[in-house]
Amino acid sequence: MRIKELNLNNWMVIRQADFQNLSDFVVVAGPNGVGKTKIKEAIVHIFSNSGNPPPGSKVILEATNDDERTAWGSNEVTLPQPAFWSFFAKNNKRLKTKSRLIQIDSNRVVETVNFQQLTFQAIGDPEQEDVSYNYGYNNVRDRFKDICSTLHRLKSKEVTSVYNEYEKKKIDNSNSADVTLTKLKDPTEKYIDIFGKLLYPKKMLPIDINSTTIQYKDEDGNKRQFSELSSGEREVVILTFDIITQNPSHCLILIDEPEVHLHPELTFRLIKALKAIGENNQYFLFTHSPDIIGNSLDTGVHFVRPKVRVPTGNQVVRIDENNIDAFQSIPNIRETIGMVSVGKKLLFVEGNNTSIDRNVFATIAKDAKIDVAIIPSDSCTNINNMALMCETLEKGLFGVELFMVRDRDSLAPDQIATFGAKSKGRLIFLPFYHIENAFLLPKAIAVVAKKILISGAPTADQIEAKMIEYARQQLNHTISLYVKNEIYFQAGNFDVSPSISIDQSTTSAALAAAMYDKKNKLLATYNQNFSESEIEARLNKWKTLLENSIQNGWSSDARQYFIGKRMLRELQGWLFGNKTILLWEHIINSEEPECIQACAELRTLLNKI
Repeated sequence: MRIKELNLNNWMVIRQADFQNLSDFVVVAGPNGVGKTKIKEAIVHIFSNSGNPPPGSKVILEATNDDERTAWGSNEVTLPQPAFWSFFAKNNKRLKTKSRLIQIDSNRVVETVNFQQLTFQAIGDPEQEDVSYNYGYNNVRDRFKDICSTLHRLKSKEVTSVYNEYEKKKIDNSNSADVTLTKLKDPTEKYIDIFGKLLYPKKMLPIDINSTTIQYKDEDGNKRQFSELSSGEREVVILTFDIITQNPSHCLILIDEPEVHLHPELTFRLIKALKAIGENNQYFLFTHSPDIIGNSLDTGVHFVRPKVRVPTGNQVVRIDENNIDAFQSIPNIRETIGMVSVGKKLLFVEGNNTSIDRNVFATIAKDAKIDVAIIPSDSCTNINNMALMCETLEKGLFGVELFMVRDRDSLAPDQIATFGAKSKGRLIFLPFYHIENAFLLPKAIAVVAKKILISGAPTADQIEAKMIEYARQQLNHTISLYVKNEIYFQAGNFDVSPSISIDQSTTSAALAAAMYDKKNKLLATYNQNFSESEIEARLNKWKTLLENSIQNGWSSDARQYFIGKRMLRELQGWLFGNKTILLWEHIINSEEPECIQACAELRTLLNKI
């Protein structure tokens, strides 16, 4: 069976949550406190309450096998339905769970595994034992004790079977000294196999009935016990062994926070292993993991939005490969969707994963305990594009809280004001040409140089003189960039849309003439606005400003306007030669007052988000 549709109304913290078009692998995401676990509990409540949904709620089940169809009298049922419950509320065999509900809660911490000594009578035959229809509702930690007992009994049964066969054949072949035994398949082989797939290169050893725990070999071939696994490794063993032992088919399997204590790689291995267990199972994963979310778009991710953001109507929205087009302008789309879904604020910065922009802001955010995800956007062009679509995103599916920060890159104040207004304040500009400019403080550089070089480090005055020298060398290049960008911004798009009435009778020649005329008018305007004298005047304006900024030393204006990326690189070469020493790293990690001052503007910027 599988849930085809789930509609919850006024259940715990959930006002309205409608899930439709559910796949066989359902990811339910959302920020803390939004009610993901309550949705899981609602499903368990329905199946533990004789199949009765809470008042105002509805569940539609779809049959996945003939036994269900026969018992229900149809291919799908809307709960409650007596025929469904009379079929559901029957015991299963211990190692063959079919058409039932299994829930895996988030409290799965088990430190040790202890096999109890078994009497011959206690071994029994686990495969022939009945378990209650609601066995899968139990707390995982409590259930795991029974799972371990089953493992031990299965192995003991195998050993006992071999012994019994030997005794029987010995009697039957009393005239022969040799007894040939049938080789039995290890009943715990599937546990050993999945252990290896999850925790490779570690290998689980066959169950030893004289041992008191699960044993394995580590990467170096040393024999170790279950308790020596990491918390994440123990958790995936507990979770998968639980499900394997129930051997589910046509079941609903609910897993709360599958990523708890797990490294992303181990999470992916776990999910892959789960999908391979049994047949026709429907999984519900209630998760905070951006990695799981971003990599589950092929099956559909259901976002539960906070009530405060969605005061009326359905709190749930489904995102998959078919309706993600609206977000294609956002870089690192899968990572971003995952971050949005868990309620994180997003800060897009220039560069890639290893760029100074991401590393600087990530370091500051971590030190200041600011809960924001720093995502590289590759280029300032991408950031500009996102800034222009901010209003659309904020009114869209999630109520996205995203911010963007970019360098000034020779932008003039009117350009910055324009972009800021269009982004509704979400696009924030650094107070510098580049982020590297923040670290162009002679006293901060002198502190770092003295710490690294010890003897022979230049003084702050010597560093300041060298910075002014570099500034004079790049003066003309810098002013040309400012003027080039001003002209580019003022010119805008070269739009030659014809200023004539157009209908089906308009000829191509008429259109060509009108567009040619529009082009000439634009060129005339450009020739007037961007004459040689006008360009020279602009160059002189910027030259005067930059020369004045270094006239009496290295000023705050000089720190703002000169090309920081180039200057910081030159300073590093001058100070440390060919050594790979990054000034900004040492400054941002220093607790000296001069270095703290260098990062003050960046910290202020992050605190505004």
